This record gives sequence, structure tokens and C-alpha cells, in this order.
Amino acid sequence: MKSEQSDRRAQHDADPLYNLPLHQRDIGRLLRLRAAEDGDRPYLTFGARTYTFAETERRSRDLARGLAARGIREGGRVLLLLPNCAEFIFTWYACSLLGAAIVPLNTNLKGMALEAQLEDAQADVVIVSHDLLPALDSMRAAFKQLIPWLAVMGDTTGAAAIVEQSRIVPFETLYQSTGADPEIAGDFRRIQFISYTSGTTGPAKGVMLPNALTFSSACTFMRLSGMTRDDVLYSPLPLFHGLSSRMCALPALVLGAHAVIGERFSASRYWEQAAQCKATLAYIVHAVVALVQAQPPGAYDRAHRVRAIFNAAHDLDFEARFGVRTLEAFSMTETSFMLYNPYPERTLGSTGRAHEDWDLALVDNNDLPVPPGEPGELVGRPRKPYIAMQGYLNKPQATLDAWRNLWFHTGDILRCDADGNYFYIDRMKERIRRRGENVSSSEVERGVAAHPAIAECVVIAHPAPSGEDDIRLVAVLKSGAALAPADLHAWLNARLPKFMLPRYIEFMDTLPRTGTNKVEKNSLVKAGLSADAWDAESVAYR
Repeated sequence: MKSEQSDRRAQHDADPLYNLPLHQRDIGRLLRLRAAEDGDRPYLTFGARTYTFAETERRSRDLARGLAARGIREGGRVLLLLPNCAEFIFTWYACSLLGAAIVPLNTNLKGMALEAQLEDAQADVVIVSHDLLPALDSMRAAFKQLIPWLAVMGDTTGAAAIVEQSRIVPFETLYQSTGADPEIAGDFRRIQFISYTSGTTGPAKGVMLPNALTFSSACTFMRLSGMTRDDVLYSPLPLFHGLSSRMCALPALVLGAHAVIGERFSASRYWEQAAQCKATLAYIVHAVVALVQAQPPGAYDRAHRVRAIFNAAHDLDFEARFGVRTLEAFSMTETSFMLYNPYPERTLGSTGRAHEDWDLALVDNNDLPVPPGEPGELVGRPRKPYIAMQGYLNKPQATLDAWRNLWFHTGDILRCDADGNYFYIDRMKERIRRRGENVSSSEVERGVAAHPAIAECVVIAHPAPSGEDDIRLVAVLKSGAALAPADLHAWLNARLPKFMLPRYIEFMDTLPRTGTNKVEKNSLVKAGLSADAWDAESVAYR
């Protein structure tokens, strides 16, 4: 093990690609490099179609010419409402060549939620897949007028109901193979992405991400996964999410590896799809790990080449069943990675050690350092310029609040041991105050998830008459399983402290999710208790 660690470290230290200098954090430069050195190597696979590095560079540059001809310039914004497709990547890279930013939106948005982000983004163009035109049509007329022009990928039928025919452009016509190269000089400070937070607990905010930050995501992922140019990366997660874009497609471009982007996540076919594309590294999110584990044993559980999966909490049972190594780290849209371990180092249960590019601290509610070993909010200061967000779009007060006292506040509670290993506890907004005790929702969820009949669960606060909180558990049973709430409560009573026991228990067929597969806790809170919610205080059992 020590030899493998030493070899990996030596490789990363010797190769600047694993930690690109700031002035080299430029998509245009890397497109030229890969087209020249690895032009015929496979780069992107979507379904049955694979694009080489040379094809990707050519299509991105052709698209940049067409966008430039339509007025897209440095500082411009191109809003994307696209499913997982190669055109998403080509548009992203084309905009980077022009110095413009892409604004990828959650493809599940419609109506007022879509209106809010469209109004906030103030984009110069909206690029939409034809099958998502109904989402734009769900907006009110005043908001449709915010679309300067509309580029439609696929059949443009239906677009005229949204904007005038004169403002509709078939996406394919934007590719222009002749004319001057519109690429401008790279700048690590330039905004590359405006990425909207998922909004699970409140309105989404547009996070302005500069080039330096997006490449921090890519390079750190390469180090934490031990990635090489011979790896095949498989992600079925949406491209508007950082895992598939900044942590999959982009590191593959940096190193010259092969990225396979699935159409959508499927718990039942996850390993089959990974095996079919011969993936060696795979992606997942914490929220759906339980869905994969809940699947019955299958022929592909180990009939694949995946050596490691990110981002999943360390789970030895998961590793033993599927023959993979679980990789965990701490990353936020606003900061990229703040905690990680270089592959294959790890401390079980820890989300990582401090990233070398960040100064970190754990603080209390007054921003004072907590005693060693005690939980506190993780805050950080970057050691390099422009590796953190450049603010929330159109929200100066929210930006100031996030950076109060000159530290970025993550809103997450962690603890750190004497060896510098950080352990995740909970989101501050999701901590529950019950009868004088602070309860970690994630700790209760871990306890509930250990029951053999539970496929997945979520724990949230429910207002208590005392002014504090009661604990509400919403769970999904495994297929064919039967479990009474009282029996689950009794089972938990033997395994959890009394102050962590849920008062309310509900079973649902599925949990509501965002487009990034996070459980949408806010919608459960707004809906309130269901009519058949079980109340521990209304029955004889204690």
C-alpha cells in the first residue's frame, strides 16, 4: 500500500496536469493540446456515439464561430436547458473560447421556478432541447420576452408558441466551419459557469465560477481518485451538476481520458451500464447510494471493471458486495474541494483532510474557534486567487453573508481529530433541536438505514409545541418488504439514544428529488405531515 501511495504521489508531483498552474487553466489551450496529441483517442461517449478529442475541438470551435456571429462575446451568458448530450459539452467549450459563461439549468424546472432563474440569469441566448420546449412554454408571457433569441436542438415545432419566429434558430445552423477563429486569450479569473444551487432548503442562487475554480474541481478529482489517462469515467448524473461536468468531462479533457455520460441514473441498471462501457471510475451521489444497495443481487454486481466510485461515504459492505473502493471528499459549488485524501489514502468515516489550497477552521455560532475535537461549522479561506466563487449572481447581501468575517461559511458541521481528519456531521439548517439536545439528522438517517427493510429515508424537523422540534422520519421500504411504524420505532429504540428517536414515522413509495437526485427536504416540510403519519406519542408504546 505504501508503495502504491508513493508511486501515485510521485506521478502527481511530477506532472503539472494534476495541479494546473493558474495561467494554464484554460479550456481553449487544453482543446488544442488534446487535438494535437490525442486527436484520434476517444473522449466523449453519449449512447452509441463516441467523439474523439479532435472532433470535440473542431465542433466546439465551429460552434464558437456561430455563436460569435450571433453576438456572443466575452462576458456574455448562454443559458442551457439541455439533457445529457454532446451538444452541452460543445456549447460549454465554445463559450469558453469566446470568454462567455454558460448557465446550465436543472431540466426539471418549469413555471415560476424556471421564470425566477431565467430572470436572474439575464442570458444573451437560451439553448434548449426540443423535448424541453414545454418547460419554456409553461412560463408566463412576460418572462418569455426575456429570451433574446432561442436556439432549438432538434425539431423547432412548438418554439413559435414561446417566441416570434424571427427569434428562433435551429441549433445545427450555429456550426460554422469557415471564418476567423474567434478564440480569445484565456484568463483564469474569467467566469466560466454560473451554476444554480439545487435549492433543497430555499431559493436557488446563481454561483459565479471562474476558470481557476472549475479546474480546481478537475485536478483535485484526478488526485483523489488516482485517475490516469487510461481510465474510463462513467457518470449517469446530469451535466448541469458539477459531478458530470467539472469532475468528469473536464478532468478527462485535462488528462486525455475517456468520459462516458449516461442519459440518466438507474439504480437497477447502474452496474450493467458501467460494465457495458468498461468503466474504471464511476460517479454517484450520497442520496442514491441506498437505492443501489437496495437492489436485489444481480449478474453485474461484480461483472464490471470499476475500481472506485465517487462520491460515496466509506462503506465496507458496499465495497465487499460490488468490489469497488468508495471515495469520499467535501466539495461545494461555491468552493470546489476543501477536504480530500490523495488516492488511495483514507481514514474510514472521514471525509478527508484539509486541501492544500485552503486554510480551514471549525467555528461556533459567533465565528469563534471550537475546542479541538468539538463539532463546529467548517469555514475556509483560499490560498490561491479565484479558486472560490466570485459571488452569488445579483445577490450581494447573500455573498457578504457567506463570506462574513472574511471566511467562507459552508453551513456544514464537522469535527476534526488530532490527526487532521475531518468527519461530517450535518448541515446546520438540518440540525434538529429537541428537548435541549442538538440532533444530527444524518446520524438518525444512518441508524434507520441499517434496518433491513428500509431502502432509503430522510429525517427532518417538525415544529413542536415547546418552540423546539420534533423528529419526523419519512422512509421508503424495499420492494416486497413489510414493516409497521411501531415495529420500526421499537427497533430504533434499542439502537438510538432516546432524544434521537423519531416521533413521527411515514412511509412513502418514493422520496421527492431535485434534478441532481438530492432529496428535496423543503417540499416535505411544506407538505407537512401526511394524514397517515404515525405518532409515537399517540400510542401506548414508549
